[in-house]
Amino acid sequence: MNQSHNDSILRSSSPIGLEEARRRLRDLGYLDGRVERFVFRRALEGRGGLLLPAVLFGAFAAAIAALAAVDTAEPGFGSSPAAVAALVAHVFVADLIPAAILAGLAAIWADRSRASAGAATVLGLAAAAAVFLLWIGGVWSLMREIPAAALLWSAPVAIAALLLARSARTGFLARAYAHSHLLPARPRSKVFFGAAVIGVLAAVAIFASRRQPEPVTPPRPSPRAGAVVVIGVDGLALDSAPASSMTGLRTLLGKGRTAWWPASAGSPPEIWTDLATGVAASRHGVRALERVRPTGSPLTLRPPLGTAWYLRGLGPRLRLVSTAPVSSRDRKSLTFWEITASAGLPTIAVGWWASGPWPGATVIGNEEILARAADGFIANRDAIAAFRGARTGQSVQTLYLPGLDILREDKERRPAAAEEVHRFLEDEVSRAIAGETALVILAADSHPSANAALGRMITFDGFAPWSTRRARPEDVAPSILARAGVPVAQDLPGRPLAELFAAGQVEVQTVPTYGPRVAAMPSPSKVTDREYLERLKSLGYLK
Repeated sequence: MNQSHNDSILRSSSPIGLEEARRRLRDLGYLDGRVERFVFRRALEGRGGLLLPAVLFGAFAAAIAALAAVDTAEPGFGSSPAAVAALVAHVFVADLIPAAILAGLAAIWADRSRASAGAATVLGLAAAAAVFLLWIGGVWSLMREIPAAALLWSAPVAIAALLLARSARTGFLARAYAHSHLLPARPRSKVFFGAAVIGVLAAVAIFASRRQPEPVTPPRPSPRAGAVVVIGVDGLALDSAPASSMTGLRTLLGKGRTAWWPASAGSPPEIWTDLATGVAASRHGVRALERVRPTGSPLTLRPPLGTAWYLRGLGPRLRLVSTAPVSSRDRKSLTFWEITASAGLPTIAVGWWASGPWPGATVIGNEEILARAADGFIANRDAIAAFRGARTGQSVQTLYLPGLDILREDKERRPAAAEEVHRFLEDEVSRAIAGETALVILAADSHPSANAALGRMITFDGFAPWSTRRARPEDVAPSILARAGVPVAQDLPGRPLAELFAAGQVEVQTVPTYGPRVAAMPSPSKVTDREYLERLKSLGYLK
């Protein structure tokens, strides 16, 4: 009897006996593996759980795909066994839910299928394709330049995809047999292997298509007299109801040239990164305090494709996942201090969100400032002390003060913090009016009131009469860069506000672009992600 005739008998409409079914399944190779024996034994005995291995392998394969994406995008993540184990465990358990739902739909399909062999193969191929999609899409969404090392995960991902494809096919066929008592045809063993090879080749092609952009020569600045000092004060609610604690600040800042714009609510990292980069969050990538840390992991991460529903949705609601701050690794656009440092101007930046090491700049990050701060008053005090201790000799000096925002609900400590800021700014204004520096004060409130609140850029550049004009947040970074003598990139949406500065001091030349931001290799941080997260919670940034 030839093979085609044998398959036609197996697919005939006449049910056969139990022992004969076992013999023919064994001859066809369906009882060679442990999974196949488990599934078909239950089918022959009329028991349930036929798609259970597919559910388990599906959740496991999704977890491997997520781990592969995160390990590629987060340098050093794979070197932490605790972080790896926590991510795999969380994603595996969470994905049991959608895997079970899909298995239920597959079971209904199997019950109604009249060509179970072909349908089972299609199901297995779709399952394998989904694993490769999660891996490739996850890496693509997290990485701007994909390294060749990403392909080291091709073998584990392919093996997980093969296991899922075979278990899905076996479960489908067993379910179809349990419903109709008709045996399947001989399996096509090379189909799934070929699909895995195609998946790996697709990953190679897709990853290779995202090449690292060509570096751009840093702009050449024109010399300017004196340093440019930029002070960002969060929570400086000058438009709220009158308060004695703000009277001195209102009077002081009212002497400068002012550009204003309607304030918008948002997280502090997003609002202040908008001002520092000159572009919106959709471009710079710092949207909120949106990194996550699964329980049991010492490291934070960005959720890869297919995991946000749990890592950002269900997990935090169940208190199994904590929200965490973004870092400089998440920022896609250059800040004004990174641009000036690249242009060769000695630069210092203290306390800014999503800041990190940068060649030519002294950067003291937000996490370092908040690490010792018990409240907003101490946060401002430590930031000012760090700024004063490192600013000497720097052409561009910038400081972010978070204290008034942290103390927005503290009626006892907030007045003292406001007075401290007032004294510090008074000294800076005096130096600027005397011509020693060009001072830019950024007054913005991360939690604006329901009234018409405004963001402001207030400048003191020598002695000049008070003036005011409307502007956009996007104009802040170009204005700072032009005053520092750095040509402004034409691909920035904002433009320098020359009327806010001394005549002839704003650079008028431009360059096409500053190019992509290629993050510097991070140095070991004195503050762990977990410590930073706990400090943000204690200061009221996170719930």
